[in-house]
Amino acid sequence: MKPQVTVVSHPMVMEQLTLARDRRTNQVAFRKAVYRLGRLMAYEFLRTLETEESVVQTPLGRARGGKVKGNDKIVIILVLRAAIPFVEGMYKSFPMARTGVISAWRGEAPDFPIEVTYSKIPQIRADDVVVIADPMLATGHTLLEVARRVAKQGRPKRLAFFSVIATMTGIDYVAKSFPRAEFYTCAVDPTLDEHGYIVPGLGDAGDRAFGAPR
Repeated sequence: MKPQVTVVSHPMVMEQLTLARDRRTNQVAFRKAVYRLGRLMAYEFLRTLETEESVVQTPLGRARGGKVKGNDKIVIILVLRAAIPFVEGMYKSFPMARTGVISAWRGEAPDFPIEVTYSKIPQIRADDVVVIADPMLATGHTLLEVARRVAKQGRPKRLAFFSVIATMTGIDYVAKSFPRAEFYTCAVDPTLDEHGYIVPGLGDAGDRAFGAPR
């Protein structure tokens, strides 16, 4: 069973992704680009939710309309720290989303051990749609650990991973344990380097958004 991968290829997505990749882009502009990518990806994801018809009274008569069903069933899991601007953009399309926060740190190759220093995840209900957000889906080790912790809180109706850039290595790694999961990204890059970073990627998303630690 092949993973369900959706590459969001809207022209505005490509423009913002190009800005984020550029090493000349400063910290503020990088955060804004990631914010816009989160907003645009969430907007596209809304197409997959059910809608229902409604009728409203305009100043001059009655008109048929519609609304999205299940927007209040979305749970976003934010992986600190790189996903902060990414998720802020998502809130524009998911204003009623409940949110979980996980601080996860990936260790060095070849084992890439995951250290979780903080985890606060709301209860997951059977009719929820869970979106796990991290700008970079590289080896998949971090997101697999996050998904396992989410699963301990309940089994959602849908599980989706949102990333700015992914690799098929990482997608396949996560999909082995969560074969029904959906993957949404702006680009699938070809390789990983010896340290587990995406090439060409965009560098360390957390450092570029908030500054490198000393």
